[in-house]
Amino acid sequence: MRERNTVLLSGYAKLPTNITAEMVYEMLAVAVLFDRRSGIILEAEASMVTNIARKFIAGLLVGYNLNDGPDELMEDFETYYHGNAKRALETAIRMIFSKYQEYIAEQQ
Repeated sequence: MRERNTVLLSGYAKLPTNITAEMVYEMLAVAVLFDRRSGIILEAEASMVTNIARKFIAGLLVGYNLNDGPDELMEDFETYYHGNAKRALETAIRMIFSKYQEYIAEQQ
């Protein structure tokens, strides 16, 4: 089996009611592909309705080092994202960090 240097993590959260994304998806999904050697997020995607929102969220996530913990990233979302799905995004991203910690523990 060949060595793979990327790992996919995902997090989910319930969307608030009566927003477009909730009418389309019900749940918000955020997925990140990270380099397992460095912890840096290489690709990211969120199940948002608009392309601009998907790109914006990916732009905040890509390049972030999961080893730095969620706090700085949560501050970025607090400062720059003012959409109705903010809490759902934060929940899904915190789930990703939790899964990352589990992944790291399994590797040791």
